[in-house]
Amino acid sequence: MNILLVDDQKSLRRSLSLMLEGAGFATEEAENGEEALHYLATHQYDLVITDLRMDGMSGIDLLREIKQMNPKLPVILITAYGSIDSAVDAMRLGAFDYLTKPFREQDILEKIHASQTVLAAGPVSPGGDGPSCQAEDIVAETPQMRATLIKAERIARTDISVLITGETGTGKTRVARFIHDNSVRCHAPFVSINCASLPENLLESELFGHMKGSFTGATESRAGLFEEADGGTLFLDEVDTLSPAMQAKLLSVLQEKIIRRVGSNKGKKVDIRIISASNQDLGLLIEKGHFRSDLYFRLNGIRLHLPPLRERGRDLQRLLEGFLSTYARKYGRGSLRLTPRAEAYVLGYAYPGNIRQLENFVEQMAVFADDAGQIDIDALPEDLLQHALPARMGDAPASLPEAGGSIADSERRMIESTLIRSTNIGEAARVLGIGRTTLWRKMREYGLHFDPGGRSR
Repeated sequence: MNILLVDDQKSLRRSLSLMLEGAGFATEEAENGEEALHYLATHQYDLVITDLRMDGMSGIDLLREIKQMNPKLPVILITAYGSIDSAVDAMRLGAFDYLTKPFREQDILEKIHASQTVLAAGPVSPGGDGPSCQAEDIVAETPQMRATLIKAERIARTDISVLITGETGTGKTRVARFIHDNSVRCHAPFVSINCASLPENLLESELFGHMKGSFTGATESRAGLFEEADGGTLFLDEVDTLSPAMQAKLLSVLQEKIIRRVGSNKGKKVDIRIISASNQDLGLLIEKGHFRSDLYFRLNGIRLHLPPLRERGRDLQRLLEGFLSTYARKYGRGSLRLTPRAEAYVLGYAYPGNIRQLENFVEQMAVFADDAGQIDIDALPEDLLQHALPARMGDAPASLPEAGGSIADSERRMIESTLIRSTNIGEAARVLGIGRTTLWRKMREYGLHFDPGGRSR
């Protein structure tokens, strides 16, 4: 595989070249976009990796030129964390993916593998103008989530198996459905199962079906989920919980594309796309001998990672608004709204259970809202009240949401939230990590007041 590296920083270009050559790739280096275009006109490459910001021709401009010369040539952008928005724009223009500095060797090797996997699979012809199914709405205002959805939509055009990783509650099932709904299989069934929800003997029957009399209680023959999903997509959630025996059986089906019901020797061919998900590090499970490497490579045609809610500050406000509207309708409230004090707590929580936990909290708030639909401190879940602690302002932790994307709003909410919990101004200043004078100045700037009775208003 031949890779063209484009960067006006010789040190970064050289270190990247040595890294990739050590992994068995052939590389060539260009110090700017103009030189890269010359190489592309005279040589054959399988992939271009270019910095986003360069003197002269930018990575975006180079991408445009490459897509005119060879639309199928994958391009990966290298960018600083603060320029992720530009990298996402580049993905809309046709870049395959992006890397943020500093990156690990594992990160870049995985993206190289993914780019070639998608290229090798080629697009699946929809036999028309494309899928007509509408995907479920997914809140994606943060650059990381926008990039994930762009990749998911691109992956959907192929028939590659997909492994979705991320913490519990990050929306893996919804993204799996998004891929199905944007694929040519969208008119066929989308079948989902949580592999951790059933014991092994029942899981085998659920997946592959069974014959009448094959075990106690099998009073009639029954098709399994593989048969139900024929022509469509089968989503296997928490695939990391499969026993060694079930891993072997699943691998056999994926290799042969033939299922056999429990109690039957007769096989049946199935045509399905597999999307699986895990909240565990399958690579680590392989090292410990808990997961089969050959099954992993069957499932991991390409991987999508979903960021946790604590890293999706811009999305939190949108999700919160959506859930408030949903549960206002469910409980006939007309509308639900948070007081500023309550909102400071809600936006200052890290949500270890992610979107699922946020939704659960909002439903609890809806139950305890007052008759006018107002949610104050006394209507908030106890766990949220105990753990929604403000961080020091200078630390800028990922657990503090961006409050709709505005830095000023985030700072205001952080100060207000801290004042609510503090017994005096000195304590609030110590928690925030700033001086008392600075805190007074910020309070005047944002129109905040400290009231020992109500603490903040």
